[in-house]
Amino acid sequence: MKWHRYVTRFAVSRGLGGREIDYQWPSPSFPVVSIRSNLGRYSDKGNGYGSRPRFKTAVGLIAIGDVAIGLISIGAVSVGLLSIGAVSLGLWLALGAVAMSWFGWAVGAVAMAGVAIGAVAIGSKALGAVAIGEIAVGAVAIGQWAYGVVVIGEHGIGLIPITVDVMNWFRRLFGAGS
Repeated sequence: MKWHRYVTRFAVSRGLGGREIDYQWPSPSFPVVSIRSNLGRYSDKGNGYGSRPRFKTAVGLIAIGDVAIGLISIGAVSVGLLSIGAVSLGLWLALGAVAMSWFGWAVGAVAMAGVAIGAVAIGSKALGAVAIGEIAVGAVAIGQWAYGVVVIGEHGIGLIPITVDVMNWFRRLFGAGS
């Protein structure tokens, strides 16, 4: 997670030293803006069997942290209306490696949404290397309307079309000659 480097550099430049970031504005009981991070540190259980990462959860209208939950959330794992992170779950917009949105857009390596853009895109409208949706555009497109190199579905255009339209065309072509 490279974003920890930038947060750590910011914390060191502001004199926070080795302390974790824990900031809520205007107050911890009603955080409009919540920024919480352990700066990538690990906790030791004390049993000598190694350490595991500690995650700080930021909750607020605007949440930034290891795990962020808010209307606008930015974090390794983020949940909210607009979410940005490695794993992001957004109601309207999700940006991240794995992005999922219920009503809006998702952009990421794996994207699932109404409108999905990514290497693997699954949605009503999908654009990606592998696209699955009602309208799919990609190298491999699967859907009712599919456009790309290999297309599978009801209708579509592609280098290798495996569509109902092509099957009907072959039936008419060979059926008319008999």
